[in-house]
Amino acid sequence: MHLLLLLILALIFNPLGHSTTAEPFRFHIFAEPTNFDPQRTSSASGNYLFHAIYRGLYRYHGKKGLLKEGAQDCRRTQRHLRCTLKKTHRWSDGRRITANDYVASFRRLIDPKNASPQSDVLFTIKNARLIWAGKRKTQDLGVTAVDDDTLDFQFEVEDAEFEFKLIHPALSPLPTGGYPDRDSATQLITSGPFVIKEWKSGSRVRFARNKYYIDLENVNRPEAEAVFIDSDATATTLYEAGKLSFLRRVPSADIPRMRQKPGFHQIGMARFDYIGFGPQLKNLPKIRQALVEGVDFSLFLKLFDTRSQPGCPSLPLSYMDRKVCREFNPTRARKVLPKSIQPGKIEMHFSRMGGDDIARAAEYFQGQWSKNLGLKIELLAQEQAVFMRSLRSNPPMIFGKGVSLDRPPCLAALEIFAKDHPENFIHFDDPTFSMLLKRLSQTKGLSERKRLCRQAVERLLQSNALIPLGEMHFTIMASPAFTGWDLNELNQLDLSELREVPKE
Repeated sequence: MHLLLLLILALIFNPLGHSTTAEPFRFHIFAEPTNFDPQRTSSASGNYLFHAIYRGLYRYHGKKGLLKEGAQDCRRTQRHLRCTLKKTHRWSDGRRITANDYVASFRRLIDPKNASPQSDVLFTIKNARLIWAGKRKTQDLGVTAVDDDTLDFQFEVEDAEFEFKLIHPALSPLPTGGYPDRDSATQLITSGPFVIKEWKSGSRVRFARNKYYIDLENVNRPEAEAVFIDSDATATTLYEAGKLSFLRRVPSADIPRMRQKPGFHQIGMARFDYIGFGPQLKNLPKIRQALVEGVDFSLFLKLFDTRSQPGCPSLPLSYMDRKVCREFNPTRARKVLPKSIQPGKIEMHFSRMGGDDIARAAEYFQGQWSKNLGLKIELLAQEQAVFMRSLRSNPPMIFGKGVSLDRPPCLAALEIFAKDHPENFIHFDDPTFSMLLKRLSQTKGLSERKRLCRQAVERLLQSNALIPLGEMHFTIMASPAFTGWDLNELNQLDLSELREVPKE
């Protein structure tokens, strides 16, 4: 089996037996995108591909922070933002990217006929919610082109984080001709550091340098390649065989072995992964309390290479003024668990996309609830598409949900629990929490934002509607043959500064 796997992999990476003099920077994504329209996907895995070919007004660097990309300058007042574009901001065919290219993109994103899962990033723009509800036309969106070089944004409400939202690929300019299908992938006009050189369905995407990209100094940026691999074990085997340059997720069991090797990196994550309790438990607060307090969070640290135990949010401490955590209290958990009230058959659902680690985490919680509360929990692993359909239509009693953020501030994690948010799968509804979110969205001072973030997290945890899974990090392997790549805490891979290390 091992020899057969290596033979198949050899055919994938060198299908015709041709010699390969310059190896590309090769990374993997877990699922092949069905298209390359950034406004039609919410997959974090697809972002690795999208950040290579699409760029908008800003980008976010893990060490340098928020950086202007297509924008030369942006100036704002309370409910107004004006951005001028760089003269070097060009499409991959050499034409200037204009303000109207952005307006077309934003109008398309908010158009309810397109039903984009990313549309909420524009909801603070004037008339955006009315357009989304079908009560206004897309032309009424508060984004206008003053001239080819100048964009104007008018806000319905103050949005202190809007510049951070502009890093999202869905807010990149709309390519002339739109987004072709995968069979015509090489015809896509891009705005990022790469163009698509080849798309081999079921196998890989090959990227070549975009010679018109803004970063003209990095003229020696090597080619890159995204390989479709849905197994952590297979990806690890490929990396160790020298067939991958970048291993995006080292399984926990392999971390001790890999830690001593060159290219080992651990990068703090900004996420809000959690174990959620569905609507069936909404009116059963004592059962929720027992489920939260009946887990020995400290034992989790012995099984997983994490920065903090479950019961604490997955946000970096830099986002809050102090840490907020729940505590293990088995005596009280057993006491509050109703003896005469049984919720019936209890299932815990989770997505297979999380890999081996999410399955091990589910087994950990299952064991804790059995040992400390005497509850029998049935685990059900589902394909990602099936799992998400069930969350949207009828959330299960207990489920594990990974939440990747599309921008760094705290609000990006907490707003999904707002009353009317489509991702509020726990059906959380709390007026005090809503008030804190509103204040957080309008506050610019860092210290005050960190205080409000902590207060909102406290309010959420006090509800016992979920168990946050603790602050974690991306454990990756990156070949020392390349430098200049950046993986930020949002799991966005930036290859615009990629370089090959000269061989001695």
